Amino acid sequence: MKKRFILLGLLFLHFGILSAQYVIKSQDELAQLTKLPLEKVYVHYNASVLFPGEYVYYSLYCINAQTNKLSNISSMAYIELVGEDLTTQLVQKVRLEGGRGQGDFFIPVSMPSGNYKLIAYTRWMKNAGQEQLFKDDIAIINPYRSDQEAVLATEADSIVASNAVTKEKPQMQIAKKKKDDGTIVLMTDKKQYGQREKVALVPRNFKGPLGYGNYSISVRKLDALSSESPLDASDYSSAYLGVDKAIDKSVNDSIFLPEQRGELFFGKVFQKEADLPAVDKTVVISIPGTDFQIQSAITDKDGNFYTYVRKEYGAEAILAQVVDDVPDNYKVEFSKEQSIDYTGLDFGNFKISLEDKNAIVKRSVNNQIENVYYSVKPDSILSINTKDPFDGGVPVVIELDDYTRFNTLRETLVEVVENVWVKKLPNGKYTFWVREDNELYDDSYAGDPPLVLVDGVFIPNHDNLLDFNARTIKRLSILRDPLVMGSKKYHGMVAIETINGDYLETEQAKAIAKKPLTLPVPKKNYFRQRYDDTNGAFERIPDFRYQLFWEPEVAIQGEEMAYEFYTSDVPGEYEIVLEGFTTYGKPISSRESFVVE
Repeated sequence: MKKRFILLGLLFLHFGILSAQYVIKSQDELAQLTKLPLEKVYVHYNASVLFPGEYVYYSLYCINAQTNKLSNISSMAYIELVGEDLTTQLVQKVRLEGGRGQGDFFIPVSMPSGNYKLIAYTRWMKNAGQEQLFKDDIAIINPYRSDQEAVLATEADSIVASNAVTKEKPQMQIAKKKKDDGTIVLMTDKKQYGQREKVALVPRNFKGPLGYGNYSISVRKLDALSSESPLDASDYSSAYLGVDKAIDKSVNDSIFLPEQRGELFFGKVFQKEADLPAVDKTVVISIPGTDFQIQSAITDKDGNFYTYVRKEYGAEAILAQVVDDVPDNYKVEFSKEQSIDYTGLDFGNFKISLEDKNAIVKRSVNNQIENVYYSVKPDSILSINTKDPFDGGVPVVIELDDYTRFNTLRETLVEVVENVWVKKLPNGKYTFWVREDNELYDDSYAGDPPLVLVDGVFIPNHDNLLDFNARTIKRLSILRDPLVMGSKKYHGMVAIETINGDYLETEQAKAIAKKPLTLPVPKKNYFRQRYDDTNGAFERIPDFRYQLFWEPEVAIQGEEMAYEFYTSDVPGEYEIVLEGFTTYGKPISSRESFVVE
């Protein structure tokens, strides 16, 4: 007979109390874990000196440390901005597809001037310590704050030494960095352009299949405030050549598990009265909302549970509930991820002096003007993949506005909804019941009630819903397929959606652990200024862009690709940077420049 299953394959892993680390239990398990290659991460980002109001754009490459090719191990990466006081100023989650991810972050006015570290990693990389992490320097100049001590050169500083690169002409910087081997050559139709003029850019592959790979391209103005350029792919590969290739652990050691099957969430269930671990209990984990996700886990001998969230989500919380006749006898808690110890982290020594005043004022003014007109130059967020909360099943959907409204859900089930009714159990409790679909009927499920959800919140006790105000319900979706979650079988599903989608906020749900979710960085189509339109929409709008072009994902599988972008009203020298890796794992760094008059 046909069956449907929610949440497949569970492993019974031992976590330390409320920690994210897994304890290796045997030599066999150690052997399996050491077969899984460690990873390293490279981040191509657009600028190493930023002002408040500007964006750091980045393209992330997760690499198999053994093969130097893109990794298919981790599905999530993390990027942080850490200050000299070792506090993390920003953390972002980045979804990985085939080892590639992208994102950006905004520099707020509240961030003080100083030297910062851009750090990126996967959870699996944390097992090798700080040396495995991607690290590079970013300096922030905040002209809107009076305190500039962190970046202001003093008499004791050697300004010439600290700004040796800063004071050189931009073309000298390019000469130092231009060391590509001719695999991918950046070609423009001209070397000199006017303001608001179109630039035709062609990355040409001169090595055939040896040049096929994954790359990213940035076009940005070079100016007197530029410090050392961001770490390029070639230097990165040399610097991180000696990182760990596999975990260096022993039996009974703790490790961070890789996020192979999605984003990892974990926690613990206690017996309230005895304050002991609850063993072999089914825990339902759900992300509520109209496109809810629901799955389950079973606690191990220490009361720990874990699950992977594979699908994209847009909700702001994840829930965990114990499946039990008396759920109030248990306490459920989500565990916290162990943070990275940044002790000993070295920072750059970027400095400014009075000679930089005019350049700072000019860039600050241009930046403020650009931000004023941001609403007419927006980036577009790519919609997340459509999620199917019924996992392939086809529910019967009942819109209650199409029927006579009744006061309670019990009355609505009796008068409106087919194939669903309320049944009294021998213990005196009531439960929903779903009539089997003859084509899917399996008598092994005949004694099992359906799975019931309200706004994606699992409802273990159906008694609580009988008198629920049906006038607040928008629709019911009924699935008549048999399904399984953990050790529990269900004969179908009844998913109730309220008009306001606020069941969790309005009802006092008990024995529910709630963890706030930080959404992964959305993928974007970045705004590209054009001046070839006939209506002159941007004719009177100022254009003081320093970042002319950003393309985070460039897949070269042929001889050449073609791009075009427009210059801005800011004259000067601009640098085109291509970074990435061939399909064979070879790092490619290519640079070219042009002038805007």
